[in-house]
Amino acid sequence: MNDRNADDADDESWEFSLSDIEQREAEVTDGSVRESEPIEAGDPTLEGTLFFLLGIAFALFIISRLFV
Repeated sequence: MNDRNADDADDESWEFSLSDIEQREAEVTDGSVRESEPIEAGDPTLEGTLFFLLGIAFALFIISRLFV
């Protein structure tokens, strides 16, 4: 069903191959748009939280330099 080899543990490979996408599009034969699954929020990572807080601190620093 999948074109990828079992021993191909390459991190650079795509998650979906072209044949997977074509097969999924072929399943929708009546022309209707298939409803996607709802996106649920996940738990924030430490790296993501620190990056967000660093962005806020940088923005506040830039704004404070404009008005001082």
